[in-house]
Amino acid sequence: MMPPFKAVIFRTTRDYKLPITTLYDVERAMGMSWPDKSADSYRSAACILEQAKLGWCSPRAAFEAFVLAAREQGRIVECRRLKDRVARELASIEPEAIRPERTTSSFGLRRRVRAATPVPARARPY
Repeated sequence: MMPPFKAVIFRTTRDYKLPITTLYDVERAMGMSWPDKSADSYRSAACILEQAKLGWCSPRAAFEAFVLAAREQGRIVECRRLKDRVARELASIEPEAIRPERTTSSFGLRRRVRAATPVPARARPY
């Protein structure tokens, strides 16, 4: 089953990280400690959350209001894309760390090269 929303990571004031994917998660995160619960965006998100729970507005609107309030207060952890992480890891590899003796031949893929032995001229069939 897929979550109804694309997951965002909410960071609490105690630096715990929680994935938020459902309206229940939004409600739980809204009840935790925030830097400024008197901010307009927080109060608006709480109001929209209550309306969504009663069925007066869509859960998507409550989720978006929560993300807006959390992002405004620096509570959303921005996830870096996988290729950015891979690029950073590849850039940190030292050239000395690469072992030149490990090649494909060490994995049993070595080609067998026959020594070229010349055939005597007399033994050649015409």
